[in-house]
Amino acid sequence: MKTTATATIATIIAAAVATTALTATLSPWQLAHAKGGTGGGTAGGAASDTVGGGDYQYGQQLYSLGDYIGALGIWQPLAEQGDARAQYSMAILYLKGRGIVADKAKARVWAGKAADQGYRPGQKLLQSMQRKIPAKEKFTQQPRKSAKVRKPLSAMTEMERVEAAVEDLLQQIAGKIANDDSLEYGRLRAVQLPDAIEITIPDLVITAADGGVFALGTVAAHVRRLDDRFDNITLALPGTLRFRQPFEGAWGKITIARRLATIRWDRELETSTDFEFRFGDLVFLLDEGGEMGRIDEVLVQADVRAEARAEVGAEAGDTDELWTGTMRFALDGAQFTSLNGATMTLDRVDLVLDLRGLDIAAFTNQPVADTDTNTDMGTRLTLKDILGLAGGIGLRTTVRNLVLNHPSQGNFSLASAGYGIDLSAPDGRMLKLSLTLRHHDLVGTGSAAPEALVPRDLDIALVLGNIPSETVLSVGVAAVIEVALLGQLSAPEETFRRLRNELSVAGTVLQLKHANIKAQDYDIALAFTLSAHKTAKAGFLGMGSLRIQGLEKLQALAGHQAGGPVDGLVAAILNNGKPVDGGKDRLFDLNVRADGQLTVNNDPVLSLAPFDNQAN
Repeated sequence: MKTTATATIATIIAAAVATTALTATLSPWQLAHAKGGTGGGTAGGAASDTVGGGDYQYGQQLYSLGDYIGALGIWQPLAEQGDARAQYSMAILYLKGRGIVADKAKARVWAGKAADQGYRPGQKLLQSMQRKIPAKEKFTQQPRKSAKVRKPLSAMTEMERVEAAVEDLLQQIAGKIANDDSLEYGRLRAVQLPDAIEITIPDLVITAADGGVFALGTVAAHVRRLDDRFDNITLALPGTLRFRQPFEGAWGKITIARRLATIRWDRELETSTDFEFRFGDLVFLLDEGGEMGRIDEVLVQADVRAEARAEVGAEAGDTDELWTGTMRFALDGAQFTSLNGATMTLDRVDLVLDLRGLDIAAFTNQPVADTDTNTDMGTRLTLKDILGLAGGIGLRTTVRNLVLNHPSQGNFSLASAGYGIDLSAPDGRMLKLSLTLRHHDLVGTGSAAPEALVPRDLDIALVLGNIPSETVLSVGVAAVIEVALLGQLSAPEETFRRLRNELSVAGTVLQLKHANIKAQDYDIALAFTLSAHKTAKAGFLGMGSLRIQGLEKLQALAGHQAGGPVDGLVAAILNNGKPVDGGKDRLFDLNVRADGQLTVNNDPVLSLAPFDNQAN
C-alpha cells in the first residue's frame, strides 16, 4: 500500500526531536533574530550589484513564486559572468533539484565559485557540503537501504506489516527532514513480544543541510494492535543525544531525564492525529564550553478526532469523516547563555493549531512530488485546496515572561503576549478572517528597541468578513503575481471595478474592532468599519474614530518639534483634532464618503479614489 500519509507522522517525530536540537544549535540572540540572519533561501546576505542587479532580483521573484526554471534562466548567465549571488543561487538549484536535475557535484562547484569571491552564504554552503566528522565522532551505522519489493499487504504477516510501516516512516523522515539522503540507520530488527511487536532502529543519525548532525542512537518502537483500524505505538528514546552545531562544527550533547512518546496510528489513513511527545529536564552541553542552557519541558501533542459526515443523497450508513481538534507545541522554563554573554530566559511559549472539519482522507491523497521532473508543487496546498479540505483553521500563540539581555545590543523583556489568526469557510465559498494581537509590559532598552518608541501595551482585534473565495483566487492572487512579476497591474481600472463589484455583492466588511496602543508618553485608540460598495469611488464606505493622548510627544518622536509644523497628510489630520478631556486628548471622527473623500471631523483631507484625478 502506498504510504504518502506517513509524512504526517514523520513531521511529528521530526518536530519532537529537532525542536530540542534547534535550541542547541542557535545562540539565544540568533533565536531572537532568526528572521534577520544571512544565508537563507536563494540569496541570503548582501552583495554588491556587480552584474545585472535588476535581473538577479527578477530571478528571486520567479523563485519565490515557484518558477524554478525561469529563475534558472535568469541566474545561469549571471553566474557565468561572475555574479557571486547568482553562483550561490545556482548551487541551491542543483542541491535541491529545482528547475534542473539534482547534482551535488555541480552544486559544490557553484558554491565554491561564490565562496572564492568572499560571498559569505556561498562559504557557509560549501563548508556544510564538505563537512567531515572527526574520527572520534564517526558512527557505525550501515547505509540506509532502499525499500525492498514487498508482498501485497493482504499477504503480509502482522510482523511484516509492522516492520514495513516503520521502514516507510523512516523513508518519509529522510524525504521530509533529511532531503539530501542524510538520514542513516542500521538494519531494522523485529521481535515478537508477548503483548507487542518491537522494532529496533539502531544507530539513527540525521545530518542537516547546514552541516548540523543529530545522533539519536538506538530507538525502539513497540507496536500494539488496538482494534481493526488503530495501533498504539510507544517509542523508547535514548536519554542522551549527540549533536554538532551547523557551520562552526562544535560538538555537544543533550541529556533528557524524562521521555514520553506515544502515537495512536490510523492504519486506514496511514497517519496519526492523536499523539504526545513530552521531554523533561533537558540540559544542553558543549564538549568545549560546558553547559549552554536548560529547558524544563518540551511538549508536542495532538488530539484531532473524527466526526461522521453524511453526504446529501448518500446511501444509509455511507458517510465520510471530518476531523476536528488541536495540535500543540509548548516549551516551559528555558534559559540559555551564549559565548558572547547574551542570555535568554522564557517561562513559557505555547502554539496551538486549531483544525475544524478537516478532510484528512483528501489531504493525505494530495499528489506527491514528481521525482522525475524534480518538482515539489504537489506537496504545496493552494488556498483553493485548503478551502476544500477544512471548514476552519486557527493558530494561537502565547508567550509569558521572555527576557533577552545582550552586552552591546541592549535588553528586551515581555511579560505576556497572545497572537491569533483564524480563517474559516464553512461552505467553502465565503471566507472570514480574524486577527488578534495582544501584549503586555513590553520594555526595550539600547539598540534592541529605543524605549521611547516601545508600545508597552497593545490590543488589536480585526475581522474581515464575507470574502468571496472565488474572487480571492481569480482576481486577488492573479493581481499579486502580476505586480510581483511586472511591478504593476496591466489593467488596474478593470481589476479595481471587478473587485469593487464582486466584494460589494458579497457584502465584504473590514472591521477594526479596536486598536489600543499604550506607551509611557502616548496612548492611541482607533476603531473603524469599511464596507464594500459598488458605487463608491474608493470602492468602500466607512466610518471610525481615533483618539490620541500625548500628541505633541508623538510628533516629537516622529522627528518634529512639539507644536511645530507637520507637512502633508499628517498635518491635515492632526490639525483637525478636537481637544477633549481638558485638552489632554485629541479626537478625530473619520469617514470615507461615496465620492472617495476621507474626512476628519467633517473636513475633507484626502481622496482615496484610486482613479480620481484629484486623488492623493
